[in-house]
Amino acid sequence: MRFWEGIHLSLKQVWAQKLKSFFALLGIIIGITFLIAVITIVEGMNRYVREDFAASIFGVNTFTVVRRPTVETGRIDEEQRRRWRRNPEIRMQEVEVVRAAVPEARHLAYYAQTGVSSVRYGQLERRNVRVVGGSPDYEAVQGWTVEEGRGLTPIDDRQALSVAVIGAQIAERLFPTTSPLGKRIRAGGHGFQVVGVLEEQGGLVGTIRDASVLIPFETFQRTLSRRRLEVDGITVKVNRADELDPAMAEVIGAMRTERRLRPSEPNNFGIETSSGLLQAWETINRVLVTALPGLVGISLVVGGIVIMNIMLLSVTDRTREIGLRKSLGARRRDILFQFLTEASMLSIAGAALGIGAGFGLAILIESVSPLPAAVSVPAMIISLILGLGVGVASGLYPAYRAAGLDPIEALRFE
Repeated sequence: MRFWEGIHLSLKQVWAQKLKSFFALLGIIIGITFLIAVITIVEGMNRYVREDFAASIFGVNTFTVVRRPTVETGRIDEEQRRRWRRNPEIRMQEVEVVRAAVPEARHLAYYAQTGVSSVRYGQLERRNVRVVGGSPDYEAVQGWTVEEGRGLTPIDDRQALSVAVIGAQIAERLFPTTSPLGKRIRAGGHGFQVVGVLEEQGGLVGTIRDASVLIPFETFQRTLSRRRLEVDGITVKVNRADELDPAMAEVIGAMRTERRLRPSEPNNFGIETSSGLLQAWETINRVLVTALPGLVGISLVVGGIVIMNIMLLSVTDRTREIGLRKSLGARRRDILFQFLTEASMLSIAGAALGIGAGFGLAILIESVSPLPAAVSVPAMIISLILGLGVGVASGLYPAYRAAGLDPIEALRFE
């Protein structure tokens, strides 16, 4: 039997039994849909974390001195967690210690933050808002851009003015038809005059900045802070990436000296960078990539079993046809090839439909949630190969059974 003739006959047979073919495809479609959707979401998350997320959280070429790490990598035992909880707070006087350790730093900023239940303007309200009290360089360190109005200035901080720069989501919610500039909002029981609106960031991490209210640090200390002369973090921004490690080493040494730690004692403070966040994500990503094949494999095995059963039923239904073809000269390998081709066509069709459904599901998730998605060409190729492999594997036994039928007995079959 010629190759293309076998493909043509297989496609005609699959199309002739649409309902049976659909049920045979169902398991493969579900498995490949899940595979494509998850890989697309994970690939989108990979790109987002590497290109945007880490830089948005920590800034580019920056590191932050904190009381204890907020991003944990690896296995952390309970004793380590207890040591972190005993770490002293970061004091304002340590800001000058850090500044003296890196005099050539491009920017240095310190901040404190708190969550408030809502921010209000008149009868309008935006819930779950973060209020950040930042020093004058905080926006520059974070790489935040003011889209409307102005940012915070040193005068705002020195005079502890009740002014605020708000995120795009807050501006959209509280001021849907008017400009927020000059308006007075209330957050945490205190009033602040809006002087600027941050550029919308969007995405998974965008809700953090877009739902933030930035006020001067001294204003935060006098209104919302419960810890006077303490900060949540000191962020240093250097000019180039190769300056980051030396600057971190200088700051760690200065902090250890300030806190009078002996050489044998561990740091009682944390240093956070975007690389630490990337390491944490890589750990999560490895777990996802490891677990994914097993979950998809279960679905594909089920799909293969369904195809095998459908093909065995097809062998029974077409026994007289097989006998007739053999009596007219069809060879054993022709029958074998036809049934293997039918099984392969079924699984490849299921894989193709699963790819389309998987991408559709990923795009739907992206449109209704902050999870990003990215089309993965390797995932498409892997899915088609898996589909072909499942088809060949599940069609082998039915094909051998059909090819081994005796033509005389097959013609007598009722």
